[in-house]
Amino acid sequence: MSISAHCGSCNREVLLGQLVQPSDGFRCPVCGFAFAPAYATVAPGVADRVMAAQAALVTALAELGSMTGDRLRLDRATVVDPIANTLPQVNAKQPALGRRHHAHSWARGAAPQPTQTISHQ
Repeated sequence: MSISAHCGSCNREVLLGQLVQPSDGFRCPVCGFAFAPAYATVAPGVADRVMAAQAALVTALAELGSMTGDRLRLDRATVVDPIANTLPQVNAKQPALGRRHHAHSWARGAAPQPTQTISHQ
């Protein structure tokens, strides 16, 4: 069981399982975009823990379901929503982060600043 994601630069699908080798630098295997530049050495371990937690949760839910049948019905929202709320919202209409080629909002419309010459006498 794997968790899929999309690269913020090339928007290609990446499996979290492809990112668990620390020697790979936690980068997109297609375009090389660094997913966690400041955490490249620890992020693979966290990704591995995420996959293990997902597998453990799915296995435990299935096991509990087989024990209880229809006699106990877990509220889906209380299982899924806390997980979904930790994930960033994705707006499909926005371009990928690495593809934006416009000026920063703080730089738009800014007039070029004159340069000053400092002389030491």
